[in-house]
Amino acid sequence: MHIEEEVFLEDYGLRRKRFVYDRRVHHSYVFVAGNETYTVIIGSLVEEMTFSRIGYEMPAGVPFPVNGMAEVYFDVFDGLGNLADFRHVRFEGLGSAVVLQSVSLALIAHNEIFHIGGFVFQAASGGVVDMGRRITLEEIYDYMLGLKNEPRYNEKTGLLKKAPRPLISEDLQAYKTVTEGRANYVVLH
Repeated sequence: MHIEEEVFLEDYGLRRKRFVYDRRVHHSYVFVAGNETYTVIIGSLVEEMTFSRIGYEMPAGVPFPVNGMAEVYFDVFDGLGNLADFRHVRFEGLGSAVVLQSVSLALIAHNEIFHIGGFVFQAASGGVVDMGRRITLEEIYDYMLGLKNEPRYNEKTGLLKKAPRPLISEDLQAYKTVTEGRANYVVLH
């Protein structure tokens, strides 16, 4: 992978790297949480045909944005300039909140700089992906995006937990489609 540009975004505390992969421009935002280094990869999706070929769908009646979309994924960064094997990263304690906040900052920074129409990403579900999790990855994303707001209970005490607050601003709209083994998310302006 040839890095075409590397800049430090001081306002966000993130390092952004630009590279081309599969004939699409990608940006990598690198950050540290706990003892791990992570990267958020954001790949440009300027054509609806590429968007659809990857397996995404726009919500019924919603046109593909004129200014395109961006595909998001993140992983542990191995320090050698390569991505790891996209295993499902597990967090202990408050580590997940720090990682999610950093991922959110990367998305905000990307949108402010490139003014895209929205983001898309996938969450694998079921089986090995959710093994050992108290809440499924799909449920986490549903709560984060405001697609689910059902009450949750503490497993040990049985007491009602505080209702999760969506992590996206009110000017964004999230949509979800489910296919076998994964949930596809589209977040639009």
